[in-house]
Amino acid sequence: MGVVLSLADFIKGAPPSALREVGDHWQSLRRCGGLPKRTDLDPKAMAPHLDKVFLVERIGTGHVRFRLCGSMLCDVLGMDLRGMPLSALFEPAYREQLGTMIEECFQRPAILHLNLSAGWEASGNYRMALWPMLSDLGDASRALGCLVAENGSGPTKRFRLDYASTDALYAANRPDMEKPAPKGTGFEVIDGGMD
Repeated sequence: MGVVLSLADFIKGAPPSALREVGDHWQSLRRCGGLPKRTDLDPKAMAPHLDKVFLVERIGTGHVRFRLCGSMLCDVLGMDLRGMPLSALFEPAYREQLGTMIEECFQRPAILHLNLSAGWEASGNYRMALWPMLSDLGDASRALGCLVAENGSGPTKRFRLDYASTDALYAANRPDMEKPAPKGTGFEVIDGGMD
């Protein structure tokens, strides 16, 4: 007979350094203050925390879906999350606020920090972060994420959003925004000019 392990015991071993170390890797990929590309990610640099890491893709205003997902998040929620919207993991009352924060993450751009608690009569507290990234096409439509469970946190089916904050990336490139042209540049209409 095999050994039976408690999922709660497994989850509570998540090191509190996971968010910092994943964030440090993301930061190391930035060039001249710009957002890193998703293809720049090095799984080896995040090896101790890959079970807590996920990638999401922006699919509309305030909406993202999972592209890749570490085993811890799947274990906490009891399902394979690939292709699912992130909002589906939250109780309905928190989805609009989540969408607003996600949009700020991509448009500002900014790092998004979330403090979560288990919903649906489950127990536990979690911290999640999203770091905006560029797709292969150069648009800010991907994000690296990480979820860490606090000691004693067990499985849940939905999260509650207890607190959210953003860290603006003032020097980040903004591929979705056009910079205004300097004064004195552009075209001038000349009457009688050649076609």
